[in-house]
Amino acid sequence: MKDLGFFVYIFDQDAVPGLGPTAETAWTILQTVPLDQSVFTVTEDLLLSYDWQTQTISFTNPWGQTDRDAPSYMWNGGGSFVVIYNGQRLFGGKVVAAISPRRFDYPAMALSNDYVLMENPELQGKLVYSFHPKSAVMYPPQSQFLAADPAITEAVKQHLRQLGKLVEE
Repeated sequence: MKDLGFFVYIFDQDAVPGLGPTAETAWTILQTVPLDQSVFTVTEDLLLSYDWQTQTISFTNPWGQTDRDAPSYMWNGGGSFVVIYNGQRLFGGKVVAAISPRRFDYPAMALSNDYVLMENPELQGKLVYSFHPKSAVMYPPQSQFLAADPAITEAVKQHLRQLGKLVEE
């Protein structure tokens, strides 16, 4: 089966020009966009950790040392994402910076504030994002995986634990 494991597919505006006004329109679009149109994929090899308490992922930054080295679709609100586990699309939405003024009614994958990454030497060469059920003025830590099925949620958690990439505290 293709895409066995945990992946986050990122799309730019060429592949996904818009997600519409609601969670339903966004999810309809993200369920049908061909995965081969993604411009970047967070693979299990790039994934450094998944903090379950805050629903935060960190992964190797293939573009450089800071978030400013990453392409604009990774932070400007023009990109979108889909989280996949064992070939099943679990949830998706818009990629934004945590300080983004953009507001929408579907999940966000929010890049940590620039100053945090710039001031923290241990985060150099990494990108850190958190998943949220919808956009917000502030992005408080989440505690719930956004997949609708609790059995899938538990399977993802167990898989990440087996990879040694799950942070549970």
